[in-house]
Amino acid sequence: MNHRPITSPRAVHWACLAVCAQAGVAQTLIARLDPAEPLGTRPYEMVWANRTEPAPPSLRFDQLEGWTLQAEAGAEASLELSRAQNLWDRPVAKLRYRGAGQANAQPRIVLTPPQPIGLPADADSVELWAYGNRWDWENPPDTPPVGLVLRFQAASGPLHELPLDRVRWKEWWLVHKRLPAGWPAPLRFTGLEIGGGWQTDWREIYFDSVRFYREELAPLDFAPRPQRNLTLFEGQSPGANTGPGTLPFPTRAETILPMHFGGPYTNWVAALNSSFAFHYRGEDGEVTYGFSPRQGLAGLSASCNGVTVGRPLDGAQIRLADGAVGPTGEPEALDLAGGVLRVRYPGGTLLQLRIWQKSLVLDVINTTGQATDLNFGQVLAVVEPRAIFVPYLTYGGGAQPAVLLSRAGTNRVFTSLWLDWYRSNGSEPYAAEGTATNAARINGGVRYHPRTDGRRNPLFERLFLTVSPRFEEVLPTVPNPVGLHAHQAVDRLWQESWGPDDYEKQMRRSRMLRAYGLEMLIQCNHEIAWRDGGESFTLRTRAAPNKGGDAALAEYVAHQRGLGWFAGLYSNYTDYAPVNEFWTPDGVQRAADGNWRTAWPRCYALKPLKAVEFDARLAPQIQAQYKPNSAYTDVHTAVAPWSYIDYDARVPGAGTFAQTFYAYGEILRHDSQVYGGPIFSEGTYHWLYAGLADGNYALAYNRRPLAHEPLLPVFDLYQIHTRECDIGMGWTANFCDALPDWRKPENLDRAIDRFLLHTLAYGHIGWLVEEAHGIERTCRSYYMLQQVQARYGLKPPTRIAYWDGTNLVSVSEALVQDLPRNRRQLFVEYPGGLQLWLNDHPTENWQPPVVQAGLRLADGGLQIPEWSLPPAGWAAFTTDGELVSYSGLNGAQRVDYLRSPAYTYLDGRGQPFATAEAAAESGLVIRPLAPDQLEAIRTSGRGPFTIRRPYDVRGACVAVEAYGVDGKALSTPVMQDTGETTRLEPVEAAVRYVLRFGSASAPLLKP
Repeated sequence: MNHRPITSPRAVHWACLAVCAQAGVAQTLIARLDPAEPLGTRPYEMVWANRTEPAPPSLRFDQLEGWTLQAEAGAEASLELSRAQNLWDRPVAKLRYRGAGQANAQPRIVLTPPQPIGLPADADSVELWAYGNRWDWENPPDTPPVGLVLRFQAASGPLHELPLDRVRWKEWWLVHKRLPAGWPAPLRFTGLEIGGGWQTDWREIYFDSVRFYREELAPLDFAPRPQRNLTLFEGQSPGANTGPGTLPFPTRAETILPMHFGGPYTNWVAALNSSFAFHYRGEDGEVTYGFSPRQGLAGLSASCNGVTVGRPLDGAQIRLADGAVGPTGEPEALDLAGGVLRVRYPGGTLLQLRIWQKSLVLDVINTTGQATDLNFGQVLAVVEPRAIFVPYLTYGGGAQPAVLLSRAGTNRVFTSLWLDWYRSNGSEPYAAEGTATNAARINGGVRYHPRTDGRRNPLFERLFLTVSPRFEEVLPTVPNPVGLHAHQAVDRLWQESWGPDDYEKQMRRSRMLRAYGLEMLIQCNHEIAWRDGGESFTLRTRAAPNKGGDAALAEYVAHQRGLGWFAGLYSNYTDYAPVNEFWTPDGVQRAADGNWRTAWPRCYALKPLKAVEFDARLAPQIQAQYKPNSAYTDVHTAVAPWSYIDYDARVPGAGTFAQTFYAYGEILRHDSQVYGGPIFSEGTYHWLYAGLADGNYALAYNRRPLAHEPLLPVFDLYQIHTRECDIGMGWTANFCDALPDWRKPENLDRAIDRFLLHTLAYGHIGWLVEEAHGIERTCRSYYMLQQVQARYGLKPPTRIAYWDGTNLVSVSEALVQDLPRNRRQLFVEYPGGLQLWLNDHPTENWQPPVVQAGLRLADGGLQIPEWSLPPAGWAAFTTDGELVSYSGLNGAQRVDYLRSPAYTYLDGRGQPFATAEAAAESGLVIRPLAPDQLEAIRTSGRGPFTIRRPYDVRGACVAVEAYGVDGKALSTPVMQDTGETTRLEPVEAAVRYVLRFGSASAPLLKP
C-alpha cells in the first residue's frame, strides 16, 4: 500500500512511505510518536553516573522525515518514531521487521537518510547506539541475528560498506568501529543496512544515533604494578610492573623447568671443534644435546644413552617483517662462560644455551623490533613418533602443544618443547601437533604483532627443550604459590546457583540441600545476582534495584553463610559495558588495528591495567558491603592472555601477553586476600594461573572432551592440583554432553558415575551434581566425594600407575602401551596411605588383587565377598582403614559405600544393601552426633531401613525423632529395636532422623 505524506505545521508529523522490493510487499515509515506507547526509562547505571551525551552525534533518529525504507528478498519492515526505549531522553527509531521464513533468503533492509551525511575530513571512527533483541549465547531460533552494515559513498568511486556487528545483545549497546585505512576522502554516509531477519514473526530493534569522529588518543596514566618476581632479559621492558613490592609469582628463577625424578646428576658443557655438547649424566642414564652454531636454531640434536633421538628444532627460525629469516651462517661472536654459550649472529639475533637437569634452556633474543615470528619448526629424524595430548595443558581450540613419544634404539623416550610464559615478550604463542614417518611437530611458536603505533616489541624468549625416558620429566612446572585459601576448599564441594534470578527461591533451594546434610559446600553466584535484565554485570557495587537492591543482596549472602557454607558473589574485570557507571572509552582494550576488542555480548574487553586498578578499588567495597567469604572471579582464566592483549601503544607492556597474564594473576591473588576465603575462576587456561586463584572450573574450552581423551591426569595432579582446588570436570553436563544420549534414564547413572570418577582421577573437589538429575544423585555426589577429596586435596601423588591387565606399570610404560586411551584403569596413591583405584574401561570389570589385600583393613565394614569395579567404578581407601569407599559391584548389583569418622553412606540404588552399619534399599547416611546419638538421612527410597550400632553407640534405641526438609519435627517413626539393630518405618516427608541409644534422660541433639 502507498502512503502520501500528510502536511502539518508541526515538525513531527505522519510521513509514511512505501518502497517495495517485490510486488505486494509494502514497507512503512511512521515519523510521529504514538501517544499510547509506554515510555521507556534510561539505563539506571547511566542515571547513577549522571551520564550525559559526550559529543553531538552526526545523526539522530529522533526525526524521521525524509528517510526512506527499502526491503529486499522477502523482508518486510516499518520504521517508527518511539519513546518505548530511552537512552538520552529523546525519541529513538524503532525498526520492526520480518522475513518469509527461508533462512537462506538473505533478506535485507536499507534505511536511507534524506540527504547523504558528510563525514569530518579527519574522521577515523564511527559509533552507533543500538538496542538489540537477542543474547548470542541463547541463540534463539525464532530470532536469528541481523547484521548491521554502514554504507558510504566517495565523491567518485564505488560504494563502500563497513560491517559493524551482528545483533547479539539485548538493551542498549554502543557499537564502535574504526574506519578502514585507505578509504578515499571525503566520504558521505548514505545508509544503514540490516541483513538477516528471515523469521516470519515480527521483531524489533531500536536506534538512537550515529557519530563519525576522530578519536583523540590522549596519554593514559596507570599506577605502577608490583615487580615481576624474576630478572628479565637485559633490555627487556617490565611493562607496568615497575612499582613497589614484588608479585608472589613465579616462585623461582628457573620458572617452568620440569620436575626431576632421576636422583643425583651432573651437567656440563663441552666444546667439540665447531660444535658444542650439553650433557646430563645421572643414575637413570645420559642425555646429550649437540649444537652447531652455524646452523642456528636448526643446529640442535639430541640423544639419550648414546642413541640419537632426533633434531628437535629442524626448520626453526626467526621471521622478520621484511621477509628475512634466521639466524644462520657464521656467528659474529661466540662465548662459553659459566656453563652458558652465547652466540651472536648478523641481523641482531643472540642465542644463549645452557643445560639444567635434562633440559636444554635456550634463550632467543632479537632486539631490532622487526621480528614477527619465532617458529619452533619440527622434530626431525625421529623413529616411530607419536604426539601425546596433555589434558589441561591447552592453548584452546585448534592445535595443542604436545609431548613426543619416540624410539631411541630399543628404548622409548619423551621430548617436549615449552615456551617460558613468565619471561615471554611475545604477543601470541601458537601450537602445532602432528606426526609423519620420521618427523613430528609438538609446538608451534610465538608471534609478535604490531602495537597501534605500528611498532613491534623486541623478541625475548626462553625455551625449555627436554628429552627423558620418563614422561613426568618433560612436563613444565607451574611455579606459582599455593592458593591463599585453597586449604579451606579441599573438603568442600561446589554448588552453583547459576544466578540467582530470585533470592528467595534460591534460599529455599539451599535450605533443602542443607536438610540432606550437605554442609560442606561452597556456593558462588553468577552474574544474574547483580542485574535485573541485560544491564552490566561487572564493575558493580550496587545491587539490582528490582531484586531489592543492596539490602536484599546482603541478606541473601548472610543467609547462605548461615547455612555453614562459603558464599561468594560474582565479579569479573574483563567485560566492560558502555552503560556501566564507570564507563570510559579509554578503558577498552584495543586490537593491533586500533579497533575496540569486543567481549561477552554487549561488552568490550577492559584494559588489563584498568582491570587491576578497578579490582583494587571495588573488591574491598563489595566485601565490606555484602560480606561474602568467597568469590567467583569469572572469565580471567577462561580467556588466553594472548587473546586479551591490549595493543594500545599508550599502555605499558602493550602488545605482550605477559602484561595481561601478570595483571590477571594479580587480580586473582588480590581477590583471595580481600574476601578472606577461597575464590574461583572459570578455567581452561587455569594451568597458567594455578594457585593464583584458589580453584577453577575444571573445564577446557578446547573442543577435546575429556570423556573421550586418554585418562591422563599426570600434569594436573603434579602442577595444578597441588596449588588449587579445581571443581568437578566443569559442571555435570560440561563433561557428560560428550556422551551419546547420556540423559536417557538407562544411561544417566553410568554417565554421572564417569563424571565422578574423573573428578577423583584428576584430584578435584566435587561439583555437586544438579538436583535436576535427581536428589539421590546430588547426595551421592556429595557423600561419595567429600571425605575422599578431603584426604587428597592439594597433596602431590606419591605414585601414579596403570593396570596393564596383569600388573601396575609406570606412567611412561603405560603411554608406550597406550593404556590411558585403551584400558583406562588408573591407580593413584597419596601421602597418608590414600589409594584410589579407578576403572574407566568402557566394558571390562576390574579386580586388581591389591584392592582385596588393602581392604582387609576394612573388616567389619563393607561385607562384600569379592570386590569388583565395573566400568565407571572405583575404590578409595586409606591403608589404616580410617576411610573406605567403594562404588562397585555386590554380585550383579551396583552399590555405593563410604565409611569414615564423619559419616557412613550406603546406597543400593534401588535394591536392598546391607553393611555392618546399616541396611537400606537406597541412599542412607549415618552420622555420629554424640556418644549415644546418631543422625540418619534418607537421600532416596521409601521403604524401611535398619540402623545397627556404628560409631561405638551401644544398647537399645530409646528415642527417635523425624524431621522434614523445613527442619520441623514430624510424627514419631514406628520402631522395632533388638538392642543391636533398630528398624524404622519411614515417616512421610521425613528426610532426617535423630536416634538416641542407652540413656532415656539425655536430650536429643537437633543439628
